[in-house]
Amino acid sequence: MIKILQLLYFFIILIWSIGVAFSQESSVAESAQALKQASEEAQKPEAVQKKEGEEKKQVESVLSIKETGNNLYSIELRNVELKDFFRVIAHDYNLNILVDENIQGKVTASLTNISLKEALERIAEMNNLVLKKEGNVIIVKPNLVTRIFILKHVEAESLLEEGAQSEAGAPQEPEEGAVSQEKSYKATIYDLLSPQGKVLLGKYPNSIMVIDYPENIEKIATYIKMIDKGMESKIFKLKYIRVDEIIGEEKGSESESTSTGGTEEEATTESGG
Repeated sequence: MIKILQLLYFFIILIWSIGVAFSQESSVAESAQALKQASEEAQKPEAVQKKEGEEKKQVESVLSIKETGNNLYSIELRNVELKDFFRVIAHDYNLNILVDENIQGKVTASLTNISLKEALERIAEMNNLVLKKEGNVIIVKPNLVTRIFILKHVEAESLLEEGAQSEAGAPQEPEEGAVSQEKSYKATIYDLLSPQGKVLLGKYPNSIMVIDYPENIEKIATYIKMIDKGMESKIFKLKYIRVDEIIGEEKGSESESTSTGGTEEEATTESGG
């Protein structure tokens, strides 16, 4: 019995020794790995470290809303998703806000002593959004407007077809290692649209309908004004010579060149005989 206890005691001591050794080895390995990472980080160029630090800062977002009194607020936003901003406003201040699913993007703003209503209006305006109140519900959606353009000289259908063909053949970024093939690319009306914009044939004769943000609509209006032009005709007044004299001189020049050509042919025929 004593021998069994001694063996058991020895076996326990052996297992404990192995565990301690394994733990120390693992700790040493972790320390070595940490030292290696610290050494690699120190060896990085200063520009790389600065760039990585800036990227980390850009990822961080800040959304702070504090009441300053008299229903006024101080709002600090940095790299905040628009949908998250409206969701927080609705949740924290008991507002009914519906956000259109097509709304995307981030907002950065710093507002002081401003009401929630004005803050919503300013942020919506800055991001091409419109607020529409229906009862107790505020609907937030893209500020897309519709405008009809009636063309005078250019065919509306050919304008859209040409744009669609150019859009399909637009140059793409070459893959890494591939030889880039430069092709001529002509800008079209589609290049002036936002990602949410559309251009369609209008219901009026030779017209197009554009749906987009106001600033894009203005760009398209300028583009159409530039291309929708007919051939210009000008009238010149002659003071010292008459038109029939110019026409007579041209006819005389033509007859002289014809007679000269005939003489040369005769001379060539005689010498050949």
